[in-house]
Amino acid sequence: MTRPSALLALIAVGSATCAMAQTPPPPDDPTAPSAASSPHQRDATSSSAQEATPSPGAEPSSAATPHQREVTDASKRSKAVTPQSFASQAAIIGKAEIELGQIALKNTQDQSVRTYAERMVKDHSAADKKLKAIAAKENLQLPQSLDPEHESLKTKLQSLKGEDFDRAYVQAMANGHDKAVALFESASQQSQMPDDLKQFAASTLPTLEQHQEMAHSLHEK
Repeated sequence: MTRPSALLALIAVGSATCAMAQTPPPPDDPTAPSAASSPHQRDATSSSAQEATPSPGAEPSSAATPHQREVTDASKRSKAVTPQSFASQAAIIGKAEIELGQIALKNTQDQSVRTYAERMVKDHSAADKKLKAIAAKENLQLPQSLDPEHESLKTKLQSLKGEDFDRAYVQAMANGHDKAVALFESASQQSQMPDDLKQFAASTLPTLEQHQEMAHSLHEK
């Protein structure tokens, strides 16, 4: 009688031990931090971590507004005029205005155009003299001949007479002085420009603006 009772008691203890081993840990068990999260919650947490990590190829400027990027791009595209480039362009412009003005005095029959041409020869001859003195002081090289664009214009005007010449000459003066005013205005504002060259640009600018206004007035007649 004693043996069967002891055997039954041993079996009962073993079953209870097995049941305890199979019981899962409670949801708030600190040893299982992810146990309280559902599969959906774990996926969301993983996605958030991925989104928070910056992309290796991201650029610092990506946060800028479209307008800010446009301003930056425009600044990169624009090239500041240098002392040498300004002196060279100014010399060519002056030489062209003098030579084209001399052609106008021969080919025009319009008194208004003649008066304008005389003003061109006079004013640009004076400016050319000042520029040469500054270039010598600053060791800047000035071109001794016209560039292809102005040489082509000169050849064209030499072949015209009367109203055809007047129309072409006045239009060339209007277009040319639009560019000249922009060039001299830019040079007068450049910080790296030598003081005497910067002053030359600033002091010549009002005269060029007068030439520009006169040319456009003649062109509109």
